[in-house]
Amino acid sequence: MDRKGGTAMGLYEEIQERLLSARDGELESLVLGWKGSAVVLKDGRWGIGAVPPGGGATLSPREDHTRRLLLSGAKDLAKLLVSPYPQEYAAASAAAAAIAPAPEEGLPLESLLPLPGGERVSLVTPDPWVTDFLRDWNWNISVFDDGRRGLNVFPEWTASQHLNSSGWVWLTAEVFRTRSFFSLLPFLSGKKVVLQGPGIPFLPDVYGQAGISFLVLPETSGTDGSAAMRYVASGGTPWTCPDLRWRVHPVSGQGRQG
Repeated sequence: MDRKGGTAMGLYEEIQERLLSARDGELESLVLGWKGSAVVLKDGRWGIGAVPPGGGATLSPREDHTRRLLLSGAKDLAKLLVSPYPQEYAAASAAAAAIAPAPEEGLPLESLLPLPGGERVSLVTPDPWVTDFLRDWNWNISVFDDGRRGLNVFPEWTASQHLNSSGWVWLTAEVFRTRSFFSLLPFLSGKKVVLQGPGIPFLPDVYGQAGISFLVLPETSGTDGSAAMRYVASGGTPWTCPDLRWRVHPVSGQGRQG
């Protein structure tokens, strides 16, 4: 799967190595909202991060974590991507997105609309607004999410049992936070896999080695993040933020596609 010996852990390690070898930045501001997080660096870079579904866990911070986050630079925050504490993870995912932002030349989100062609699309722990959005596209979707109930919604632990019937898989940063990517990885071979932010640094060659086909990320390069920061700070979800433009980035070198 990757240069680290074919393991999912190798993907985590390579993401960390790439982030730590990038240009560092001093923290200007940090926001941990109900549905997203955001980091602004003093050199102008900024990124939108992920929080656990429901967002409530980030509202139970630890005081020592808070002090440490505010004293950290971008790279120090990015090291916390593997932290089990939601407060640290939310800050880390936003910092990672700021360190490695997506370029401006992504494709419109609508470029994905015709691609499944009726094939089943499995969504693992998706943002509810994304689920509704894709249903509006009339995609044939199944949702795997422990926190939801409804038509074609199944417990997350059953995802690996159903992926054989799906031609497409839609993942979010949550599969990295919970480590469920480990159990899903063997079932992604031969499928088209979409990895949606926020909280995903733009490292397409790394993700390509894991079989990711497309990255769906908010555009931040060359833009002013102040409006998006206010939206996230007010409890809004990044997916519905009117000041964030979501773009599609096809990934080459998909090492597990077959």
